[in-house]
Amino acid sequence: MKRIIIFSAILFALINTNTEANKNHDGVGQYFYSELSLYGSWIEVDYGVVVWRPTIIRRTWMPYNSGRWIWTYDGWYWDSYEPFGHITYHYGRWFYDEYYGWLWYPDYDWAPAWVEWRYDDNYIGWAPLHPYAHFSFSIGIQFTNVYYTPYYHWHFVNYHNFCDPYVYNYYVEPDYRYRIYNGTKYRTNYTYYDGRIQNRGIDIEYVRTRSGQEIKRRDLVRVTDSRDLNRDKRNRDEIRTLDLNREVLVKNDLKRMEIKKENKRTSLDFDKVRTGIREDRTKNIKQERKTENKINTRNIENTRNDKTNVVQLDVDKKRTDKKQNFDLNVKRKNENTEIRKKETKNSKNNFENVNRQRVEQLKKENQKQNQSKVLLKDRKDSNRNKQEQNKELKREVSRQNTTREIRTKENVTEKQNDSRNTKTETRKQKDRTEDNNRERNKR
Repeated sequence: MKRIIIFSAILFALINTNTEANKNHDGVGQYFYSELSLYGSWIEVDYGVVVWRPTIIRRTWMPYNSGRWIWTYDGWYWDSYEPFGHITYHYGRWFYDEYYGWLWYPDYDWAPAWVEWRYDDNYIGWAPLHPYAHFSFSIGIQFTNVYYTPYYHWHFVNYHNFCDPYVYNYYVEPDYRYRIYNGTKYRTNYTYYDGRIQNRGIDIEYVRTRSGQEIKRRDLVRVTDSRDLNRDKRNRDEIRTLDLNREVLVKNDLKRMEIKKENKRTSLDFDKVRTGIREDRTKNIKQERKTENKINTRNIENTRNDKTNVVQLDVDKKRTDKKQNFDLNVKRKNENTEIRKKETKNSKNNFENVNRQRVEQLKKENQKQNQSKVLLKDRKDSNRNKQEQNKELKREVSRQNTTREIRTKENVTEKQNDSRNTKTETRKQKDRTEDNNRERNKR
């Protein structure tokens, strides 16, 4: 009997080790694991859910901090100066946990940068997209759960410093972010074109006019080896980026991965995360977990059947206890599923309300713009009418002046003529008097 008990214990341990070894392969692909293991640690925060935590010394560190923005054919591209940036800023999402800090959630869709934007007439800002943000090929960015990035996770700069290669020297101070955050507009503009995801963000023409700079578009050269990223750095017209097929990223030939299993769970609701292929992976993991539990229970039952009657009684009691616990767990799971369904409905309603509010805000902004355009047109028309009236007044004044001048000239000429006539008449009178005097003298 002792041999049977020892054999069953060994068999149970082997099954558990096999499941643990296989489980480590389901959370992340081989390429991500090997590229990022040098710069951080891989952590299992939930069953089959593996995330990456960078080894960062500074407390004030945030994603999308050390680098620069470049305008490309695919939109705004984040050129990171960090050794892990060629992966973590073009694949996956970032989120902040109060216990772990900043964590990177892997995903297999490439983009120039996975960020959300805020802007006004003076400042432009960006923050990492949360794992709740899901990219749809027809719609763009959708949020599977209501989430607002706090103001202290945003970077804000003036427009004339936005494309500076040392933009991190011009970030707004943390004490001033809150005021800028409240006065800015929210924007995400992701599209799918020519087989690639594009991050259009803030309109390039608007950035050019506000910054007063001529921002040139640079070419992206796609490579499949991270060692080729540092070649041809002198060529300023092109940027090298790592773009791999999904099959290469998902592939896993490693026999073992060093993944830390933490008992502390994160604040992220993984049931509401819909990034890339991870949704299918979590479903497969849950199914495999159920099948593994069934296999374990079957093996244990087969080994216990060979024991004596006394041991059999204990086994029967344990089985009944397990069945009762299993029934309780099933009831709890059903209750949890119903609660989750209600939560999903509420989240969908909240998401629809948020989208409606955004649409209404956009409509109001468009109405304001149209009203401002109408006011500008009215002002222009009134100014034109005033100018025309002033011109007509000037013309009338000039006409009156000319008539006055003509009248004055005519008066002068009349006076001259009158003076001449008087002179001639006086002369005639003198001549007459002289003639009369002569005649008198003759007489």
